[in-house]
Amino acid sequence: MAHESLQLLIELTDRAREAAANALAQSRRAEQQMREQLRLLDQYQREYRQNLQRELIGDGMTPSTLANYRGFLKSLEGAIERAEAGLAKHRVQLQQHQDNWRQQWRKVNALETLLARRVEEQRLLAGRAEQRRTDELAGRARSSIDIGF
Repeated sequence: MAHESLQLLIELTDRAREAAANALAQSRRAEQQMREQLRLLDQYQREYRQNLQRELIGDGMTPSTLANYRGFLKSLEGAIERAEAGLAKHRVQLQQHQDNWRQQWRKVNALETLLARRVEEQRLLAGRAEQRRTDELAGRARSSIDIGF
């Protein structure tokens, strides 16, 4: 009965570990997407700055066009800052998911070790009980032989 309860506890903890592993995997995928989005924003900003420089070196541009470029670059910088802040926040969550997964893994491992120890203890006890029975039977057989003589 104790083994069955422990086995049930192991199964429940294993489910929690799998849920934690799924959450961790999903969090890693989200982080990858966020990094890719940030990379694309950085790339787009570089390209836009290069276009601005080409325009300024070339024919030049009107003050309103320059103001539009600058305004757009400022909004891009804001988007990059928000993406960086979101990524930093998400990395904290990712670390929490990873810590939770490790904790669940340790729980399952500890319970499995406990179960293995209990099974081994019962095996040893059963072996000792069997040895006692064997010794008693052998002792009785000797006693009956001794009595017969």
